[in-house]
Parts: sequence; structure tokens; C-alpha cells
Amino acid sequence: MNILLFLISIIFSFIFYSFHNLSILWNFLWEDKYLYLNFSQFSLTWNLIIESLIFLIIGFTFFLLFSTFFKNKKQINTTPYFKKWLKKNFKIILYYIGFILFYVSISMMLKKLNFNFAYIILFINVLIITTFFISSRFFILADLLKINNVIFSSVYIFLFINTFIIKQYEFLTIDFINSIIILFSFIIILYSDKVLLKNKSDSFILINFFIYTFLFISFYFNIYFNNISFIFSFISFFLNILIFYLLSKIHFFKNSKITLTVLWIFLSYISIISWVYYLLFYNIFYLELIIIPILFYSAFFNFKIHKLYENYTSFLFFFISFYFIVFYIYYNYIYLINHNDLSLVFYGFTISLITSLSTYLYKYKRIYDYYIMYFMSLLTSIVATVYYFYINPFDLFNLWIILLYDSVLVFISYNKLRKIEN
Repeated sequence: MNILLFLISIIFSFIFYSFHNLSILWNFLWEDKYLYLNFSQFSLTWNLIIESLIFLIIGFTFFLLFSTFFKNKKQINTTPYFKKWLKKNFKIILYYIGFILFYVSISMMLKKLNFNFAYIILFINVLIITTFFISSRFFILADLLKINNVIFSSVYIFLFINTFIIKQYEFLTIDFINSIIILFSFIIILYSDKVLLKNKSDSFILINFFIYTFLFISFYFNIYFNNISFIFSFISFFLNILIFYLLSKIHFFKNSKITLTVLWIFLSYISIISWVYYLLFYNIFYLELIIIPILFYSAFFNFKIHKLYENYTSFLFFFISFYFIVFYIYYNYIYLINHNDLSLVFYGFTISLITSLSTYLYKYKRIYDYYIMYFMSLLTSIVATVYYFYINPFDLFNLWIILLYDSVLVFISYNKLRKIEN
């Protein structure tokens, strides 16, 4: 089965790539409007190259996940978690594949007839939801509603992202109506699963719901603010606070705490990346009073995540946000007033020393935390050294002074690590 899926994906990749080249050749040879043919009009993504790459990636993913070529006999005998999951969910995967193929074929035929597939999405959603409410055998339609909503939400997730990046798809009123209905359908699905059917939490549906909600809110807010980094920053921060402080405490989500934890951690990363990007490229002065406290909060929020779950990615984001905001304050309110390049060098050396000394004031749970702190301290010192010799001619005496300072950092690190390990 694994080899078959791999070969099918490679074949489809080759077909789409061939159609792309054939389309270019056909358009080059036949410029007459009656003979003009562009195979891209049959493309789901409006680009056959993208689709060929998608199928190529899918093929190699199947190859790596299912292949036993790189495993020894011991590993083959022990069934990996993914294979257990696949065996358990194989029927539902086939169900999804069947619906996807059905909708792809319908959309391609409607595209040829210049009919908007969004109307089909609206009709199917309204039909399923209506039947869902009036049918006594709602559990059958619950699965149908779930599968269709996952597929349709994935379509609009792609359209939202595609619009953010290249702004190629023009959203119409029908798309807004579909977006609202999909959001409403997610709420119905979550309610029916937990309350009516008494099922365990469906992590996939919950994650899909929050991804869709995040992009849905961001897309329609961006129409008014027209700054996607600013919108991503506020929406991700707001959802992070909402999930962490409210939804995680609600009894309705008691079986979804792991999924919610993953979501609020991930949203905290998006928030930090977006805020940093916004302050670097789109800063508006009066918003600093709001953004700077939020970034400080996000930094220590990720520090708390690391303490709870030993999450070193969050520890890294703590450093990114904390170092950035301290540097941002120094650069905008001290450096730009004096315009003294040496003050930036002094700032770098000071921060590296404070980072090392902070390990004596705060007791970390894990020894690797100390290693990372000292590594960041030395890295900051190296950056300050490189910048110093970038703005000043090379001088051996100054280099010896800097190396003497670095030796102090090393001795501070050694002394603390020796005490901990003993």
C-alpha cells in the first residue's frame, strides 16, 4: 500500500508538471485565439507547478512514513504509533479521500462552466445542517457534517492564506456567508460530539476550528486595518489569553486540555513573531505603550511554559522577545538621542554580563537551562565584539581587554556549573 501511494503521488506530480510544460508549448506555437489553450484553467491552485510540487511532497511523505527500507528487524516488529493510528483511522481516511475526489471533480467541471464552486459549498452546508436539525438519526449526519466542514474549512483556509500572500482570490458575499456557516458548523460539531454523542474530544476538529477561526478573524479584520502583522499579533495574543485563562478552565473542554495547551503555546509563538516583525517594519509610536508590555508578558509567559513542560522552544522565544524588547527600548530612547555607536557595544557587553549573573539570583530547575543562559551570554558578547571592530579599526590592545572580559564570563559560568554538578 505504501509503495502504491508513493507511485500514485509521483505519477500525479509528473502529470501536472507535463501539463504545465505542454501549456507553455501550446501557447507558444498556437497564438490564434481559437486554438489557444491554457491547462492552468484546470488547476485547483491556479498554478500547475505548485500542484506538481504538492504531489511530489505527498509522495515522499508516504515513502518516509510507511517505508521499511531504513528500519532493522527489531523496529519492524514493534509497530510505530503512526501505523497504529493509521490502522485505527484507515476507514475514515478513505472516507475523506472519497469526498475530496468527489468535490475536486465537481469543482473542475464547474470551473469549466464558469460557475462558482462557493454556491455548491453553500447549498451542501445548508442542506446538511437543516437535515441535521430535523433528523432523528442525527449521529449519521454528524459524521457527514464533520467531514464536509473539515474539507470546506480547508478550502477557505487555503484561500485566506493565498489572499494574505499574493491576493489573487477576490472574496464575494457568498464567500462571507460560507465562512460564517462553516464557523457555525464547527460549533455544532463540538457541541454534538461532547454533549449529544458523549464522545471523547476530537483533537483534529478542535485544532482545525481554531486555525480556521484565527485566519477567519484575521482576514476580515485585515480589510479595515490593512496590516497583517499587526492583525496576527493582536488576534494570536487575544486567542492565547482566551484559551489559557478561560477555555482551559471550562468543564466542556476538560478532555481537550492537551490540545488546548498545544494551541495556546503555538499562538504565543505567532504573537511574538508578529509583534517583533511589526515593531521592526511598521512601528507606530503611540502603540508602543501597548505593544511593549504585551511583549514583556509574552516573554515571561513562554518562560512559564518552559518551567512547566521543559519546552526549550518556549525558552528560546523567551530570549527572542525579552532581548528584542530590551534592545528596542535602549535603541529608541537612549541610542537615537546620543547617536553613540560605542554605547551599543557597551550595551551588548552589559546584557551578556547581566545574563550570566542572573543565574546566581534565580535558581533554574534544569542544568541545561544554565548551559543555554551561558551560551546566550557568550553569544551576545561575541556579537558586541564583532560590532565593535566593525565600527573601529582593529587594535590588539582592545582585543586583549575584550578577551579578558570574556574570561570573566567563562569563570562565572564555570563556578556556577561546578556548584550545581557537585
